[in-house]
Amino acid sequence: MNDDQFVNPYTFVQLPKDVSPGWRSAPAGHGRLRPDRFSGVLDVALTARSPLMLRNVYDGDDAAFPLRRFPGFEEPVPFVPGSSLAGAVRSLHETLAGGCLRVFNADFRPGYRDQARVRTDSWRLALVEKVDERGAPSRLRLCRETVWAEYTALHKALGGASKLRSGARVTLLSGSIQSSLGRLELGEPFEVKEGGESVVLVTDSGARHSTRKNPDGGRNVPGRHFCATGELDPDSLEVVLPDEVWQEYLDAVDGTRDVQEWRQGPSTGASSSPEDEAVQVFHKDERLGLVGYRDPARRELRPGQVVLVDPERAGQSVRLRGISLSTIWRHPGGRTRAGERVHTYARACRDPQELCPSCRLFGSVDAEGADTDGGGARQKAYRGHVRFGDAVPAESYGLEPEFLPPMGTPKPGAGQFYLTRDGGLEGASAVTDPDKALREWGSEADTGSGRRLRGRKHYWLTGQADKRPYFRARGAGREVFHDLYGSENKLLSKAQSVPEGARFTAEVRFENLDAVALGGLLCALDPGLLLHHFDRKDEERPRYGWALGGGRPLGFGTCTAEVDIRELDSAESRYLGTEAPILDVDKAVAAFRKSAGDDLRDVWKRQLTKVLRLDWAPTDRVWYPPAQPISEESRPLNPEALKASFTFWKETSGSRTNPYVQLPSSAAQRSDMTMNVIPQKKGKGAK
Repeated sequence: MNDDQFVNPYTFVQLPKDVSPGWRSAPAGHGRLRPDRFSGVLDVALTARSPLMLRNVYDGDDAAFPLRRFPGFEEPVPFVPGSSLAGAVRSLHETLAGGCLRVFNADFRPGYRDQARVRTDSWRLALVEKVDERGAPSRLRLCRETVWAEYTALHKALGGASKLRSGARVTLLSGSIQSSLGRLELGEPFEVKEGGESVVLVTDSGARHSTRKNPDGGRNVPGRHFCATGELDPDSLEVVLPDEVWQEYLDAVDGTRDVQEWRQGPSTGASSSPEDEAVQVFHKDERLGLVGYRDPARRELRPGQVVLVDPERAGQSVRLRGISLSTIWRHPGGRTRAGERVHTYARACRDPQELCPSCRLFGSVDAEGADTDGGGARQKAYRGHVRFGDAVPAESYGLEPEFLPPMGTPKPGAGQFYLTRDGGLEGASAVTDPDKALREWGSEADTGSGRRLRGRKHYWLTGQADKRPYFRARGAGREVFHDLYGSENKLLSKAQSVPEGARFTAEVRFENLDAVALGGLLCALDPGLLLHHFDRKDEERPRYGWALGGGRPLGFGTCTAEVDIRELDSAESRYLGTEAPILDVDKAVAAFRKSAGDDLRDVWKRQLTKVLRLDWAPTDRVWYPPAQPISEESRPLNPEALKASFTFWKETSGSRTNPYVQLPSSAAQRSDMTMNVIPQKKGKGAK
């Protein structure tokens, strides 16, 4: 195996291509125990095959592992809440039984960063004066032409970097306003004074150059940082904002780092002031320090905020065709949303009389809205037939602190990984629109209703945690990633874990299940009961499991379970005192296996025997595209090697100059298959 390869931490299990008649049907109900159904209790013995990390599900420190006092223990001990077990088991059952996509945002559409280019003349700076209940602008003042002023002139006028903030008021005094790079710039001498009717928009330095060429041929000089200014029109205008325009803004802002950090941070229950939330902007050349402060990107705008808009004025109102927080902003990924990229049957169940196998077992809540009848709201829901008790530890396990590297929200907009694999696109590049790389939703690679989402996301499971890159790097010290990224990084987090090998026991109560439904529940608790049927007979039986808790991309939370039927009753045995029915684990699993169609059985055999098998993927290479080769020998692993390679995402995107590279499907993957890392350019972290 070469040193320039890695295995992505997650893969996808495809949705069944078709479902049989009756796949969605009425549930058994709770009124009576039918003759062909059973109730009872399962005993579950859970073993952590890698360190298990849970966040506190109750009030208190979010980083803390949940603790509770149980009989036999003098002090509160770590335990696994029944709700956590239920969520993990249900998620796996949906994969095994081909259930609906219960936790799925059908309205999701990604946003992508724009290419660096000057906006059209129709875009104007604007000052938000009033917002509606959504946080959308309802009244604003437009600015006249945008003039770019160098930050040093603004520092001089306002009294330093600490006073340069988006929304600051200035007056441009220089008589020299020149055109440069397709925009107007304040020329020398840069004369600005504090106060006036021009507002300032401060934006990040990410798209700017840290240095520029010296016209005299000498050493390159620091790059220049300009801020946008605009003189306000006197009139306030009422805003007409089409729903699709506001939704495009929301889709775009959801992909920003500001929103990711805000969602990951602790909730205080009180809104911060604009001054408290302001984000520092530093010059691209680190030696030049602080430029000023910008407004953070949020789903809600606020009065006094300066934005860019694409307006169409009509009298005392203005219709907006676009909203942006900076000149180089973000654009939505086409018009096709996530719900249109999956089969209709895969969408979450809504009618309690038409439920998929998983919703019939675990219950269903209409997640897409409420129906109204006579002016009142009704929510359609169905109570499940399974109740999970808390998992009690076998002994009092010590808790270990975990200092986690930056972990943002999933990025379904990365089409290389999330959209269906098309061999005809391998190595191809965008031709007609270089601003939309083939990886993007809505690019020229989308035809008809768009490429499909690849299926259910699963992380590779770990039975040898010490070989995973995260744990190898952590061997140098638990805080090594916080030292590497700097404690001010808001995507860093802390947690607690119980050690590998920790054991827990829980009971699961069920009612009114037939043999097929009970078999599906047993397989979701111990997938080996099902998947061992597809093992090659000449191999040692592999170990299958599922993931629980947080940190799964890093290798936390791999669990296996042993399950047994402790109590089993039919209507006759429960109410008439007859002998208990005879249905053991093997017979129930066989009934579930027999009930599946060929398409679902193919998913079990070709995909789940890999995805749910511990250490099927090369354990020491499971990591996101890294900045440097992951050495196989070094222990501890240098954490510098595990920094994210943004070059990889750029150079596999399918833009006009970069070929499109896609994640292999789990059905096509082999245990020795890896993905090559695109080498970093010099100066970007390469060795």
